[in-house]
Amino acid sequence: MTPEGRVVMYIKRRISKAGGTVRKCSWEGRIAAPDLLIMVAGRHFWIEAKAPGQRPRPAQLREHEVMRRTGGCAVYVCDSEESVDHLLADLGVSGV
Repeated sequence: MTPEGRVVMYIKRRISKAGGTVRKCSWEGRIAAPDLLIMVAGRHFWIEAKAPGQRPRPAQLREHEVMRRTGGCAVYVCDSEESVDHLLADLGVSGV
């Protein structure tokens, strides 16, 4: 499994433990959109999963900004188990 794949699996385990759902999304005509739609605790948001230490490419950052600005979407980047834990704690997702 790739390092990014391990981060994705960790996200899925944590969200499932909190009673939520994760969807891996495929974007037709978009190569820079986020990987995962997270639905948990009555809310939804997007996560761009990266291997530890990696950051989004410029095209990904632009797409995330478009989603935030025009769609009101919450988009986060996680590159480690710790970043997932911090995000979920900051969002107040309990049960994880």
